[in-house]
Amino acid sequence: MNNSYSLAVHHGLQPGDRVLTHKSFFGIVKHHSLYVGMDTEWNAWVIENVAGEGVRWTRLDELIQRNGHITSIERYCGTEYQRTAVVNQALARIGMPYDALSYNCEHFVNDVLYGRRKSNQVEVFGGLAALVLAVVVVRNL
Repeated sequence: MNNSYSLAVHHGLQPGDRVLTHKSFFGIVKHHSLYVGMDTEWNAWVIENVAGEGVRWTRLDELIQRNGHITSIERYCGTEYQRTAVVNQALARIGMPYDALSYNCEHFVNDVLYGRRKSNQVEVFGGLAALVLAVVVVRNL
């Protein structure tokens, strides 16, 4: 067995689970990926959307090596049939381009799981940027 297998078993991952790791900005920004399962060689895989590369396969141990430990896991509560459907939807998006504001890692996972391209992180940072801009404008009046 390999490290990706051990990590998946240790965390009890099932296809469709959202895996969150640190991304940047002092750990405030989280990287979202979707666990999709094991291959015949016992490699555990996620599908993620990465800046400059788009939606792609990544071995779980490589994801953790790049981003650090898993910060949290959001368990998918669907049936086995629904898990298979979610994995197939993720597979269908491989190669889609990354866009920080309209299709980042969080947009991708929400798109696959819920059919909504939504990123709470973009909304929060957009709101903060708007607030900072408003303060600057008011101070300059």
